[in-house]
Amino acid sequence: MGGRVSVWRAESGNTFTKSQDKEIGRQKEWTADQSCRSIGEGAFRNNTKLRRVILPEHVKEVGVKSFENTSLRNVEMKGIVSVRKEAFYNCTRLSQVRIPRTANFIGKRAFAQCRRLEQVQIERGSVCREIKPETFAGCSNLNSVNIPDGITRIERRAFYKCTALEEMKFPAGLKEIGTEAFYQTALKELTLPEGLVKIGDSAFLKCNQLEYVCIPESVKAIEKWAFHGCNRLKILEIRRDPAEIGPWIINRSAKIRCRKGGIVDSYCQESGFQVEYIEKKV
Repeated sequence: MGGRVSVWRAESGNTFTKSQDKEIGRQKEWTADQSCRSIGEGAFRNNTKLRRVILPEHVKEVGVKSFENTSLRNVEMKGIVSVRKEAFYNCTRLSQVRIPRTANFIGKRAFAQCRRLEQVQIERGSVCREIKPETFAGCSNLNSVNIPDGITRIERRAFYKCTALEEMKFPAGLKEIGTEAFYQTALKELTLPEGLVKIGDSAFLKCNQLEYVCIPESVKAIEKWAFHGCNRLKILEIRRDPAEIGPWIINRSAKIRCRKGGIVDSYCQESGFQVEYIEKKV
C-alpha cells in the first residue's frame, strides 16, 4: 500500500552542518538564512541552549537527528518537504508542532519521546501519505492530533504509549493501522472510517479507557490482540465478516456485536466471547 515517496535532497553547499552549529554558540534563537536549503545530519544535536528555530520556505529538509536532544520549545517549518528519521527525537521541551502541507515525508521516530508535546497538526492538503513507525512514540502528553484525509497508513507503534491521547478523528482514505500503533493510548471511543482494510496485531492493546469500537464493513483483517487488554471495553461492533480474524482480539469481559450465523458469530462461539446480534435491516 502507498506509492513511492520522492525525497528532496539538498546540494552539500546549501546544507547547515554541525560545524556551523559550533559557531552559533549559546544563541537561543536561530533563523535559517537564504543560502540554507537543508539542515544536515546531527547539525544541532545535543544543543541545550537553543530554544526557537525558524525554517523559512526555502528550507526543504530537516536531516537525520538534526535536532535530537535539544531544548527546543518552538519550531516553525514553513516550506519543509522532508523531515528525516529522528529529526526531533527526545526534544523534551517541545510543546506543539505544525507540519506544513508541503511535507511529503516524515521519517521514523521523527518526534518520538518528545514528552511535553501536546499538539500536532499536519496541514490539510499535505501530500504525506503515511505516519511512519514510532513517529510519535512515547509522547506521553500528546492530547491533540490533526491528521489530514490523505494519510493512508498509520504504521507500527506510530502513537505507542501516547498515554494522554483521548480523541482522534481518523482520516478518510485510511487503509491500514499497524502493529501496536495505538498501544496504551487513552482513546475512549472509536468509529473507524469506511475504507479501512486492516487492523494490525495489538493495534489498540491495553487502551484501558476504550469503551466502544465500531469496525466498518470494509475491514478485511483484524489481527490478534487488536483490542485485547482494553479492560473497560463494552462493545466491539463488527458490521461485516472479515476474511481474517486473529485470536483474542478482546478480553472475555467485552461483548462482540455482529451478524447472526456469520464468521464472526462462529468465532465468538469457539472463543467463548459474549455476543450480541445486529438486527437485520427491514
